[in-house]
Amino acid sequence: MTALIDPSAGNDLSASGSTPRRAPVVGVAMCGGAIVFAATGFPGVVAALPRSANWAGLAGVLLVFAGFRVYGLRHRAELGRLGAWGRGLVMAGLVATAVGFLANAVGPLAPGEAEGMVALAGVPAWVLSHLVYIGATVLGSACLRKRSGPLPTAILMIASLPLLFLGVAAGLRLGEPTSGFVTWAATEGQAGVVWSLVGVRFCLRG
Repeated sequence: MTALIDPSAGNDLSASGSTPRRAPVVGVAMCGGAIVFAATGFPGVVAALPRSANWAGLAGVLLVFAGFRVYGLRHRAELGRLGAWGRGLVMAGLVATAVGFLANAVGPLAPGEAEGMVALAGVPAWVLSHLVYIGATVLGSACLRKRSGPLPTAILMIASLPLLFLGVAAGLRLGEPTSGFVTWAATEGQAGVVWSLVGVRFCLRG
């Protein structure tokens, strides 16, 4: 991400040579991973392609994780302690999400009662995956506070946790079939948009 005031400002560490020139490649990979992640959560996809969707979701999350790692290297100094906490929470949530996808993908391949044990192990992982939304809100607050990155992206990040609560609550009230689409928009959908925007900035400023 670049400064809100001046796109050519020196707080983009890529200008100093402290970040590898791989940023555009990482940006493309991050965008792809974000789109795949969002697509695997779309209503009906997992039911139609249970194994493929879980493996694809795992790959997408790992690509996004790699992107956020580079993001941290590029912008660690300018985001400060609050940004470091936000990024850490996002990455912890991504790891948990990856474990959840892996459990879903491997579970059906396990023999006998082992399938249930693997599925049970995935439950806490999916609970911890919500750290992604908490971390995004914290990270967006740091971006806005430090005036780092495009304003729309920072606002979308800040809105991540409120959107999660509001969207899930609205989905529960609406009922099927609308609830699935509303819940998706408040979870995987909004996360995919934010991660894609971060990846786009890598592509443009790498």
